[in-house]
Amino acid sequence: MKKIDKAKVRRILVITLSNIGDIILTTPVVQSLVEEFKDAKIDIMVSPNGRELFSSNENIKDVIIYDKKSSPFSKFKLFLNLRGKKYDLVVDLRNTILPLILGAKFITNPFRHDQKTRLHKKRIHLGRLEEIGIDTAKNYFYIPIKGDDKEYIDKVLFEFRGKPFIVVSPGAKSHVKRWPLKNFANLCDMLKRSLGYEIVLIGDANDRIVIERVLFYMKTKPLNLIEKTNIGQLAYLVKKAALLITNDSAPLHVGSAVDAKILAFFGPTDEKKYGPLTKSQSRVLRNNMKCSPCEVPQCINRDNKYECLKTISVDQAFKVARELLGHENTINANR
Repeated sequence: MKKIDKAKVRRILVITLSNIGDIILTTPVVQSLVEEFKDAKIDIMVSPNGRELFSSNENIKDVIIYDKKSSPFSKFKLFLNLRGKKYDLVVDLRNTILPLILGAKFITNPFRHDQKTRLHKKRIHLGRLEEIGIDTAKNYFYIPIKGDDKEYIDKVLFEFRGKPFIVVSPGAKSHVKRWPLKNFANLCDMLKRSLGYEIVLIGDANDRIVIERVLFYMKTKPLNLIEKTNIGQLAYLVKKAALLITNDSAPLHVGSAVDAKILAFFGPTDEKKYGPLTKSQSRVLRNNMKCSPCEVPQCINRDNKYECLKTISVDQAFKVARELLGHENTINANR
């Protein structure tokens, strides 16, 4: 792609992704544009899931919601409205033909395909800017944390009386990315009984059944915050935690955004593309299998389904969590 003429860029549209975790990984792109084009008007087109991430960002002029479930007429009307804005630059992170339809002066490469690369997705997104000559040195994650968010979480955590706590996210959008729920329950019990950490369970509406199963298996009592936090509150909660334990899911990327200490379980997906990006010490647990990472929506291991995650033991996870928490000398764990 040819380099753009930055002097001619006054209005920018960023077309971002759909799932909240993926959207978080695109926020460095937005912040790079904010740094590079301080006088430009920047609009974001995002799914309803991502509205909260951008609506309070003072550097964003308009947050445009694209709902793939809307009627063809609504979509056509939206596209006409976008074309009328006469964007100078369209940064498309979805690989659509929309930048060509909108008639922008400059666009990112609509034919770029990165599926075979093992670069982290954040790096791939930033690469779209770099190949048209936009500096991305000043890139950073952005999750809005308001005063009300902090006040709410501080109030929720008051019952801990200042005791350290661990945030645990046993859910994931796809069931193939979940470490066994009984393992999560046993690990939570070990961390509380042996090391004295309080446990906070998090998740959205899609994780309700998952959380209920973990609660059923647990012998100790955690703080259950499923469906009780918005994205800002969750970010502040994870930031205050001693450790975040999670599958490859949106909370992992929230943890990266607030530089949390993370223990992440990976099986079918590739940690080089989606793993933690933190300055703090973080660890990925993965057992090497011939078929992993397969990056397919259904397990292809006919002989032993989900072996890549099932073979990560509770003792293995407890040992790594203990090291991350600075308790390397704690040997015996009471289950």
